[in-house]
Order: sequence, then structure tokens, then C-alpha cells
Amino acid sequence: MKQFEFRLQKVMETTRTREELQKRELAVALAELDRNERLLEEMIDCLTEELEQFSGRRNSGSIKVSALVQCATYTDKVLDDIHRQRDDIEKVVKLVERNREKLLEITKDKKILEKLKEKRYKEYRRKLRQVEQKFMDELSARNFHNGDE
Repeated sequence: MKQFEFRLQKVMETTRTREELQKRELAVALAELDRNERLLEEMIDCLTEELEQFSGRRNSGSIKVSALVQCATYTDKVLDDIHRQRDDIEKVVKLVERNREKLLEITKDKKILEKLKEKRYKEYRRKLRQVEQKFMDELSARNFHNGDE
């Protein structure tokens, strides 16, 4: 009997390769998400620090109208930047989710192929045992008949 050969081996190997590539894409997207979240935190920290400094100057009583306008302009700009950054994070979160879903789908396909290969291999082993048993039975029958003559 010929050696075991899984007809879908190339498909299984391709699926494994796709899985590895998808894992890398997910890792890149997660790194991008982390970078964007850190940038957002820095923006918020910067705004908080600026507002605390402004509050300190206001409490000391020596604040000019130009400084007030400058602070308001800066605050508006940073708030716009924060809003845009949150939008960017939302987009990256969606990208991460799509990558996770693709990875899950590919992993399921790979597991199905692995189970199918295992099932076919067990079937192959069962048939091989049947062939071996048949050979042993025929050999025993010949020996029995040769011993009779």
C-alpha cells in the first residue's frame, strides 16, 4: 500500500502561511493603536498642564487679555487635535477588529483542514491494518495448507 498523502496538503500549507501573515497584520494594527492611544494621552496631558498653568496665573491676578485669548486659541486647537486623534483611534480599532475577524476565520479553516487530515490519516491507518491482517490471514492459510499436504 502506498504512503499516506493528504490531497489538501498544499491548501493547508497556504492556510498556515495566510495565518502567519494575518497575525503580523494584526500585530501592526495593534502597534498602531497603541501609538495612537499614547499620542492621545500626551495631548490630554499637555492640555491639562496648560490649563493648570493658566489657572495659576489667573489666581495670582496678573493676567492680560492677550494671554487669555492666546490660551483660548491654544485650547481650541488642542481640543480639535484631540477630537481628530479620537477619530483616528476609532478607525484603527475597526481595523484591529477586522484583522482579528480575518485571523479567526483563517484559524478556523486551518483547524478544519488539520482535523480532516487527522481523520484521513486514521482512515489510512485502518485500511493499512486491514491489508496487513488480510496478508497475515492469507499467509496463515497457506502455511496451514502447506502443512496439510
